[in-house]
Amino acid sequence: MSQHKFAELLVRSDCGEMRPATNEEILRIARDVMSRRVRRGTPMTSPQIVRDFLSIKLGTLEHETFCVLLLDARFRLIEYVELFRGTIDGALYLASRLSTAFKCL
Repeated sequence: MSQHKFAELLVRSDCGEMRPATNEEILRIARDVMSRRVRRGTPMTSPQIVRDFLSIKLGTLEHETFCVLLLDARFRLIEYVELFRGTIDGALYLASRLSTAFKCL
């Protein structure tokens, strides 16, 4: 088996010259590709598929995000929904306060 050297990923600059892609550009392109690959109706049939999807979707965020993947009975993606940003502790506190408020109505 031959050994392959990894070449740099090149992108075309605004002036048409080829240059090495930055890490941010590589991650943005990976997110775009994954978003196109995982669309409504895509089966989420293995933990690896879900892990890959969420790693690309959430991996570069600088904040905590609480999201859900809505799936049908055959584990096909209906929708990815970001419910809120912030810490889970803060969200639980808010949820308990809202629950108390709704009971008073």
